Amino acid sequence: MINTNKHFREALLETVPCSVFMVNAQNQIIFWNQSAEELTQYTAEEIVGLTCNKLQMTICMTRDDAIRKTFCPLLSGGKQGEVECEIKRKDGAVIPVVRRSRPVYDNHGQLIGAIEALVDVSLIKRARTEIRVLRHEIAERGRYADLVGSSQTMRKMYHMIETVAQTDASVVIQGATGTGKELVAKTIHQKSRRSDRIFLAVNCGALPESLLEGELFGHKRGAFTGAIADRAGCFETASGGTLFLDEIGEMPLPSQVKLLRVLQEGQIVRLGENRPRDIDVRIIAASNRNLSDLAGSGQFRQDLYYRLHVVGIEIAPLSNRKGDVSDLINHFIEIFNKRYDRQIKGCTPQAMQCLLTHHWPGNVRELEHAIEHAFVVSPAYQSVITEQVLPPDLLSNEPPCLPVKPTSPSKRDDKSEILRALKATKGNKTQAARMLGLTRAGLYKKLRRLGL
Repeated sequence: MINTNKHFREALLETVPCSVFMVNAQNQIIFWNQSAEELTQYTAEEIVGLTCNKLQMTICMTRDDAIRKTFCPLLSGGKQGEVECEIKRKDGAVIPVVRRSRPVYDNHGQLIGAIEALVDVSLIKRARTEIRVLRHEIAERGRYADLVGSSQTMRKMYHMIETVAQTDASVVIQGATGTGKELVAKTIHQKSRRSDRIFLAVNCGALPESLLEGELFGHKRGAFTGAIADRAGCFETASGGTLFLDEIGEMPLPSQVKLLRVLQEGQIVRLGENRPRDIDVRIIAASNRNLSDLAGSGQFRQDLYYRLHVVGIEIAPLSNRKGDVSDLINHFIEIFNKRYDRQIKGCTPQAMQCLLTHHWPGNVRELEHAIEHAFVVSPAYQSVITEQVLPPDLLSNEPPCLPVKPTSPSKRDDKSEILRALKATKGNKTQAARMLGLTRAGLYKKLRRLGL
């Protein structure tokens, strides 16, 4: 290995594409490279001999001793690190930078100073701002990721998603069946720092208590009948990513106790084991029933509700945002043109009128089903959706139902919704379950609970 001499080392420090300076143990600047001059507008002659306080670096000027000790290489006890902060240029302009620092010791282990590097991140900051603005403009035009709708209600929700996605806060999404709660959850995940990791969905209403806990927490071989091998649960499988707990309001109370413990301690214990395992998972929960009401009536633990409901997002039923119907129709036509290799251009005025005036008890899912039905039954040569190829229930003279508020659904609301879905599908429970956003087992569970 070549032993670089003083001249090579100095040339290296002048060549690296970032601002580099050195300070002695008294925090006086003893070296200042050309890039540092260009970034700060201070020449080496002006600043060498002064302390780095001349730059008014935000992490150095703070009154918080803990922050200074953490990030100052002369006070940190030998730690090196990287931090994003701001400096003040000679002309008074504030520049965002990433500062990387490292303490320097002599042959006897005595601290003799530090070397620091500054990288201008103004362009990165500007790019982040432009991306946020662009996302906002896209949302204003009626689209945000895979969500569709230009109504004021939807635009407010897009803004909330954009804000919430930047954190790891737990979220509860509430809305009537078919409004797209899982799609909202996926969008939050896609916009978050966890987007490159797994998004895992679990339907809490589709499994009995014993199977649900094994699904969530995992189990050891022999923990119960049928446990023929060790198995990781959803919390472990979704490590680093997002776990979506759908129909959280249907979770049995004993399972709620265990879920609360997991959220409080950040650890799970597999069934049949005693060893806790650390987890790193963001939780997004969803319910078509009002969790606050369920907590008030004792059907849902209040402590779990507050732990989950750090942020709440309400999805309005489609009947309350009719202005989004035409956007959604065009969206689904685009999707099904690709899926069925068709060239449908739009709807006839009569078909569009029928779609716009329908009350949509099944919400967006029912609208999607209606457009797909039209694609399937219309002749191959047909280039528009006509009134005749729409589902029969859209053509009935049944008066519109009053919109059901997603914030306070009751058993009667659930019962009416299920009965409408069964009527629309002529009693086909599989199709009715799909329209309601349930599994077949989940539908049967609701039918038993409602006495149907």
